[in-house]
Amino acid sequence: MINLIERAAYDWGKVISSYGRHVIKTGQVKCEGLENLPKEATIWYTWHQFNLMALAFHPSVTQRPTQSFVPPGIIGTSMSGWLEGAGLIPIQLPTDGIGNPSSALKAMIRGLSKDGDVVVAVDGPHGPVGEVRPGTFWLGKMTGRPLMAVGFAARPSFRIPRWDQHLVPLPRAKLAMVFGKPIHVTRDQEIDEPFLESIKDHLNSIAKRAEEIL
Repeated sequence: MINLIERAAYDWGKVISSYGRHVIKTGQVKCEGLENLPKEATIWYTWHQFNLMALAFHPSVTQRPTQSFVPPGIIGTSMSGWLEGAGLIPIQLPTDGIGNPSSALKAMIRGLSKDGDVVVAVDGPHGPVGEVRPGTFWLGKMTGRPLMAVGFAARPSFRIPRWDQHLVPLPRAKLAMVFGKPIHVTRDQEIDEPFLESIKDHLNSIAKRAEEIL
């Protein structure tokens, strides 16, 4: 019974991935900041509400192998189907308070060292919505790889009534994708509250710009 549930969850993730590709294929896409794309392995970061668009767009922008975190449990199984359907590699996080998260981080570091990208929702996987967690920027600090904020907008679209108010574009929607200028987290940079607040403001400004260009 458990295997059937896991199979259904995985297949549902594949359906979500297929829908994301369909939306990108049929939509009217406007991109801004493409000149900001680094030519080396990059850590893309965005808000969790933009996961559908981020995972659909990324393979169309870069051909580099790419990893992303997935939570444990049945949700993670569904996310694995979603990521693999989009051509990304899922890296499972341990249950909060249980297990060793460093193994997932080490997998990300290995991927970055092999010229692969990482896509991260900085307020995921459980929120609070719009609050930046520090792990993404520790990863940037440890690897020296550039980090790039990405924002999205879509019309018409709807929001899934859950913690992140997930943005779901409708087929043939107008879509916007905005790339921020890459940053590097230096070895002496403190990943403290002021730094995370500056990241939050920057990512919000990128998302606002995506809304404006529609």
